[in-house]
Amino acid sequence: MAGRGNKANLDYFELDCHMDEKVRLIQAEYGLKGFAVFVKLLQEIYGGHGYYCEWTKDQELLFASENGLNNGSLQLLRDILSACVRRGIFSERLFKEYGILTSPGVQKQYLKATAKREAVDLKKEYLLIEVPKNRSNVAINTISGGRNPISGGRNRQRRVEKSREENKNNLCKADALALFERLWKLYPVKRGKGKVSDAQKMKLLKIGFEEMARAIERYKQYVESVDYLHYQNGSTFFNSGYVDYLDANYTKQSPKGQTKKNSFNNFPQREYDMDDLEKKLLGHPAGGGV
Repeated sequence: MAGRGNKANLDYFELDCHMDEKVRLIQAEYGLKGFAVFVKLLQEIYGGHGYYCEWTKDQELLFASENGLNNGSLQLLRDILSACVRRGIFSERLFKEYGILTSPGVQKQYLKATAKREAVDLKKEYLLIEVPKNRSNVAINTISGGRNPISGGRNRQRRVEKSREENKNNLCKADALALFERLWKLYPVKRGKGKVSDAQKMKLLKIGFEEMARAIERYKQYVESVDYLHYQNGSTFFNSGYVDYLDANYTKQSPKGQTKKNSFNNFPQREYDMDDLEKKLLGHPAGGGV
């Protein structure tokens, strides 16, 4: 409708008579309170940003207070929300990464409801669906502020395509940096104050998250195997120290058919003179009689 500008929220939303099985399971588990919380959460989404809502501690507190779920019922709210995320009613990935509640169904209904608006702004990182190319009133922005209009006329087509590619790269980078933070948390003890550049983080993630996680685990086992707990500074490890612990160094056989020196199960073993060790423990000099 003309004159409504960039209004984000909806004034009302549709609620199906026949609910999805996931929602019915929430009601089966928590009774009518479970269903009521689900509907109130939809109100938060559609009545706020329109296709998502932020869920912080403060938001939880306000929601609980306004809906009679504070004090003893606060845990019930948390349990219901957790069940909604666990059952896929709301996106688990976006909830964990960005602290928001949304779903493909919510976003489809939002696009349908805003078809006649002059302008609709969406965040690319939050999208779970493809926006139709004929939606000329939709502009997709990144969290960092980059703009990617869906359509802007033939004379802007090249710029649009360039923006799409830039946003795609930004999203890939954002995903990679988020994954690196998970690797950083896996690293033992001393992470230090050193820096790992964004370019190096991207390089690490090109190797693969799972392989890098294995490299960290191998390094941990190596440190423990040589009986000391002096870990490298985290930034040192992620900039260069990880190389010796990648999968290629832990194959069973090298090209010449020899086991590699730093094979995962081939750390050098100590050899002890047991007689000499026993004498030392008993207080006798090495080589002396009993």
